[in-house]
Amino acid sequence: MDKENRRLFIKRGAFILAVIAGGVALTSLLRQLFPRSIGQKKRIKVGMTNSYPVDTFSYIEEQKIFIYRDHEGVRAVTAVCTHLGCILEINDEGFNCPCHGSCYNKRGDVLSGPAPRALTWFQVSKAPDGQLMIDLTRKVKPEYKFLTA
Repeated sequence: MDKENRRLFIKRGAFILAVIAGGVALTSLLRQLFPRSIGQKKRIKVGMTNSYPVDTFSYIEEQKIFIYRDHEGVRAVTAVCTHLGCILEINDEGFNCPCHGSCYNKRGDVLSGPAPRALTWFQVSKAPDGQLMIDLTRKVKPEYKFLTA
């Protein structure tokens, strides 16, 4: 009987360890599918319109977004790759991921690579103090632009 108890204990212990390992692996997999946004403010001020050069994407490091200003207005797009959350770089055609090679055009559409979806654009508005405000909870189409002209 003592031998049977030991075998039962070992079987149960092995099963529990396998369940824990499977849970850790599943959690790790799910975290890779969804970019991290915990701890970010939902509405952020990014300064005055004239602090951004015309026809240029400017990177805001704390919020991981790009601000684009042209002669008509301002737009905001995520700087986080939709594949595994790497920070994108700007190139002549749009954006590219230095980690895994995903490429996006200037509208944020996927051109190549493992990225599963296009980049997210956020609503831009003006705060009462005149600063630009980005609402990270309000997604907009790539054509959306906060008109400043």
